[in-house]
Amino acid sequence: MPRPSIVLDTCALRDTKFTNWLKGYIGDILIPPTVYMEICRQHKEKNHSIEELDEWLNALSIKVLRFDKNNARIAAELMAERKDAQCEICKKIDWVDTIVASYYNAGDFIITNDKTGFPTSGDFGWKFLTTDEFMSR
Repeated sequence: MPRPSIVLDTCALRDTKFTNWLKGYIGDILIPPTVYMEICRQHKEKNHSIEELDEWLNALSIKVLRFDKNNARIAAELMAERKDAQCEICKKIDWVDTIVASYYNAGDFIITNDKTGFPTSGDFGWKFLTTDEFMSR
């Protein structure tokens, strides 16, 4: 039986227990470009190479979703309608993550250990789970 496809947030990628668990995962594992940007920055700040990061992502079969003009337009329109989503820059990034994943119909779940910045699951029909919640399914 195929496993659900999942979209990971930066917090999920920082969870070593979860990333070790992912090594045997059969199903699409995806990250939005904003998550890739965040982990690249974190890697560079620790004086690690981006090539090393890319090798790690490839070893886990994690694919980076594309962000284009349509994603940007949809994100801007939805954030303009939902003033409560505009309170912090990180919440804006979490919204963009969700919109990119939604645009590509990319996954069955968004995995994060910080659900506070994301839109409610009713906004896009997503199921948000923590790493522990997902591993215990």
